[in-house]
Amino acid sequence: MKLHKMIKWISLMILLIAGMGQAVAQQVEVTGLNPEKELPEDSVLKPGLVPVYIYKFFKSVDQMPTQDIKTTPEKVGKPILFLDHNFGKEDLIFDSGVSQGIGIQMDGFLKFSEPGKYTLKTKSNDGICVWICDKRIVYDPGVHTDHFSNEVVLDIQKPGWYPLMIKYFQRKGTAAIAMYWKLPRKADFSVIPAEAYAHNPVSKGSS
Repeated sequence: MKLHKMIKWISLMILLIAGMGQAVAQQVEVTGLNPEKELPEDSVLKPGLVPVYIYKFFKSVDQMPTQDIKTTPEKVGKPILFLDHNFGKEDLIFDSGVSQGIGIQMDGFLKFSEPGKYTLKTKSNDGICVWICDKRIVYDPGVHTDHFSNEVVLDIQKPGWYPLMIKYFQRKGTAAIAMYWKLPRKADFSVIPAEAYAHNPVSKGSS
């Protein structure tokens, strides 16, 4: 009887600790973010994020080198207008020309139209990491099937366009990538719409 009670007590403690861990993960908050200081007017920006394709079978986003669009020897693709995509085993990943063995760095801006607290998360297959204003927001770097990342609360003080970089890779099999946010005073997540993404049209090789 005592052993039964002890096992029950240990099980409850494990569930309690796991629940506390999940609660902490849900409460991660990032502050100190600011819009791009030298950002051009909205009319100068172009829709979508600029992708740089790296043709290699990565096992982690941590293995992907950071690319400079002006000097990279890698392929710079057509702008990716939004992120809510699922790819079958034979589907080409955006305009990379391949269905597997590809890493993508996406650069641009994310627009927050009003101040407040935004909650962000991603869904991916395989790994993904997201930076806003050079702060790493999402870290889900390894090989995995479709799943959601951690949720992060962003304390946005000023509306505007915020620098955004995403690194993502597809190794083999099916693939997926999506970005979600929960707007201030909203109860549910929604896919981040295309109009919230933009990039400054800087050509490869320009100074």
